[in-house]
Amino acid sequence: MRLNKASKYLYTALILCHCALSLASDSQPRPPIEVEADRVDMDAKRGISIYQDNAVMTHGEMRISGDRIEIHTTEEGELKHLIVIGQPARYRDLPEGEEQEVRAKASRMEYYVSGPERALFFGNARFWQGQDSLSGDSVFVNLETQAVKAQGNDDQRARAIIYPGQREER
Repeated sequence: MRLNKASKYLYTALILCHCALSLASDSQPRPPIEVEADRVDMDAKRGISIYQDNAVMTHGEMRISGDRIEIHTTEEGELKHLIVIGQPARYRDLPEGEEQEVRAKASRMEYYVSGPERALFFGNARFWQGQDSLSGDSVFVNLETQAVKAQGNDDQRARAIIYPGQREER
C-alpha cells in the first residue's frame, strides 16, 4: 500500500527503524547507544554481538527490549542488520516534533540497512501512537519507497485504526 495523507502518521510509526535503529553515523552528535543484558556474546571477527535474557537497548529517547538482541555489523563496524526477539519484543520512542510516543511490539523485529533498507515485524505485530494503530501477524516496511504491507493469518486479520482530524498535516 502506498501511503496517503490520512495514513502518513503510520509511516512515522514504522519509520522507527530508520530514525531510531539506524546506527549509521552522521554529522550531528548523537547520544550513545547502550545495550545491556544478563549475558553478552561478542564475535568481532564475524561482526555479531548477541545480548540475551532481559536485553535492553537505549539510544536517547528510544528504547528496545526483548529476550535477545542481535547486532550484525560490517568489517568497518557499520550496522548491517538488527534482530530483536521477545515475548514480545518491544519498541518505544518519542520522535522529534511529536507529542506522543510511538510504540511497537512483535515476537520478532528485524531491520536491514540495505537491499533495500527495510523493517520486518513478525508474530502479532502492533504499532500505535495515541489511539491510532496498525496491526497484523506480520508487517513489512520498505523504508526507501515508503511502502507498507501488513498481513494477517488464519487467526488475525491485518487492521489499521485511524482517528482522522486529530493530527496536523506535516
